[in-house]
Amino acid sequence: MNQTLKRFCKFEQVFTHHQMPGGNQLRIGLVQLATDFTLERDWHQLAGNAVELYTARMFSDPEMSLESLPALQKHIAAAAELLVPGKTLDVMAFGCTSASMLIGEEGVAAQFSHSRPGVPCTNPWVASQAALKHLGAKRIAVLTPYCSEINFELFQGLEQSGFEVSAFGTFNLHQDIEVPDIPPAALSPAIERLLSGVDADAVFLSCTNLRALEVLDELEQRFQLPMVSSNQALYWHALTLAGSEVNVNGYGRLLSDR
Repeated sequence: MNQTLKRFCKFEQVFTHHQMPGGNQLRIGLVQLATDFTLERDWHQLAGNAVELYTARMFSDPEMSLESLPALQKHIAAAAELLVPGKTLDVMAFGCTSASMLIGEEGVAAQFSHSRPGVPCTNPWVASQAALKHLGAKRIAVLTPYCSEINFELFQGLEQSGFEVSAFGTFNLHQDIEVPDIPPAALSPAIERLLSGVDADAVFLSCTNLRALEVLDELEQRFQLPMVSSNQALYWHALTLAGSEVNVNGYGRLLSDR
């Protein structure tokens, strides 16, 4: 041992401590796309200090297409493995509505099971359907940022799940990174046109990158219909799967359960 190390060993002080007791907070692991600029921000608004939220990002092609979206499946497991090693999670979530629709519930769950077998998991496609059914919605108007080829798959998927799609509108974007540039103020006039002359029990705003959460209450008050957004529904479903009470005001009736 050299002289400097000997001197340091005498100089260094070692302290003991009692391990911090585990808290009772719900712990969620979220895998999101590298190109998603909205989901994590929305969830931090919803969770506050009530939920421990841990996130990992995964590779994603900015192009939203029927080829690029299903290909995301192969990147989910590696991202999930990065989530708080050594810590338990109460529930896990994958953050992409269109990809989870195309991959399927079982496909997403299989990727999570590699590192977290037995942990409940959800995704925006499953969560949004569960939320719409929870609200008693059968006829829905849909607003998305997607191009037509993805919208057609979404339309078919909703009909196959037993919903009647009474109106469908889109901002017709092809790049995921362009979606957050749609201002929340643009949603209200789009929904107004969407609902003109049609009957609907609810409006579904699809896409975790769409900035909708902050105006859901305002939209519900204006149109007197429940508004279900991907990020809102995913958070609600994650807490529901974990057996936690959901009561967050200011972000639509789904979360306030009023």
